Amino acid sequence: MRNVHKSIVVAGMAAMTVTGASAQSIGTACGCPPVSSRTPVNISTLVDATTKNLLNANTTLTCNNVYTLDTRVYVDNGQDLFVEPGTVVKANSNVGAAHAIIVTRGGQIWANGSESCPIIFTAAADPLDGTYSVQNRGQWGSLIVLGRAYTNKRTADGDATATATNGVGTIEGLAAGDNRHLYGSPVGSEVNEDNSGVLRYVSLRHGGQVIGANNEINGLTLGGVGSGTTIDHVEVIANLDDGFEFFGGTVSAKYLVAMHCDDDYIDYDQGWNGKLQFVYGVQGPDNGGGALNQGDNGIEADGDDAATNAANGGIPSNPNIYNATFIARNLNDEGIEAKERTQGTIVNSVFARFAQGLNMTTAVETVWNGGQFNVKNCTFQEVTNPLRINSVVVSSGAAFTKFTATDGNLVVAANALIDAGYAMTQPGNVLTDRINPVPAAGTATSTIAPPVDGFFTGAKYRGAFQPGAAPWTTGWTLAGQIGLDVSAAAGCAGDINRDGIINITDFNLLSANFGGNCF
Repeated sequence: MRNVHKSIVVAGMAAMTVTGASAQSIGTACGCPPVSSRTPVNISTLVDATTKNLLNANTTLTCNNVYTLDTRVYVDNGQDLFVEPGTVVKANSNVGAAHAIIVTRGGQIWANGSESCPIIFTAAADPLDGTYSVQNRGQWGSLIVLGRAYTNKRTADGDATATATNGVGTIEGLAAGDNRHLYGSPVGSEVNEDNSGVLRYVSLRHGGQVIGANNEINGLTLGGVGSGTTIDHVEVIANLDDGFEFFGGTVSAKYLVAMHCDDDYIDYDQGWNGKLQFVYGVQGPDNGGGALNQGDNGIEADGDDAATNAANGGIPSNPNIYNATFIARNLNDEGIEAKERTQGTIVNSVFARFAQGLNMTTAVETVWNGGQFNVKNCTFQEVTNPLRINSVVVSSGAAFTKFTATDGNLVVAANALIDAGYAMTQPGNVLTDRINPVPAAGTATSTIAPPVDGFFTGAKYRGAFQPGAAPWTTGWTLAGQIGLDVSAAAGCAGDINRDGIINITDFNLLSANFGGNCF
């Protein structure tokens, strides 16, 4: 049986580029016209010139238009912003006062796209054909959603985001003194089931523009957002700051993608108590040095902004995270950076090519030993130091035994579980070596199933993707459009288990199911 390796398949496709036709077909499955024939509309015509609030309580962005975000927009208390499937919004650059969409406490956004008709927010210069370089970060602000759920933000924090009310903060990236920039609620009056709307099949690209000194906006900022909010199938591409950041709140999310961002994939703080499942993060290899270098931690797990919060009645972050896959660049950064009293659970996940796997402060080690912070049944592939505590590498003793034997974490060699090798040239996002984040069928097994609670899917395997199955990124993400991973794009017709090789394993899988059906 002839072996066909990924490198052979990719070599034959390296010259292929994504054509403009794919850009024009956005939304055609739901009746949207080609992007080039849509009517141009400046979003500044939909907002008050002074306050930047939406002019109407109910505003709809329709896919027969292509919108230019040429202003900051507030969806204020009592207002609703509806975004039709297939809609495209292109944002102008405005360094120092970045154009962004801010959904305030009491406002709601209803961006309910679909796999065949995603909603795209991107930079004005993006031709939408997959060729706009992922090195183009910070071209506009991005999306900020603020709610009234719990945070452990305290006046005693004493920083620029603290307010005179415990439980209420000014969101990172926006100026103090405007009530529309506040998130959370006074202690005792939190609305943990708060509903800020729906974000489904939404792509946020090339954002994070600086609006002040050391002050960028995350790809998706969630401040005090409540559990009534729906977030699933959302990607952040080439953001200048974090991909997704949770400042307190109780919101949960599924099917998240963060790629080519300049900071963390997932960052949480200030008592976030939500859930995540199926998260995929990739630091790209397209680094040109200096400002073009990218990435930081896979997960930055923070409990609160200040140690005083515990004395002031603050509850630390305590999320539950299952089935994530994070791929770093060149053995840099931390897979999990755990600090500031964080609690919670990270299970059934894969961390590849990081310098450190689980990196804990002494304070977090205490709750880790006490069972309030758990990292279990994760795989650390090609990670230089799988465990580090208080800046000291731990490779033996009781702590390492707990990390491996007790908690079921595996330390494996390069490409032992997934193919994390990746090469891209610019301009044009030309891939010369694709990753394959999907484990081969029958691998990546776990002894731990996610909770049965109405949110989690019963995925009893390690990583964001079901072993041997097509990835859920196909069809709606930029990663899928440019063919970033071999399982989604390159594909051999005979590669049944999608491991990049056609061999006897594929033959046996086919033989075992010969004569069956596909439904």
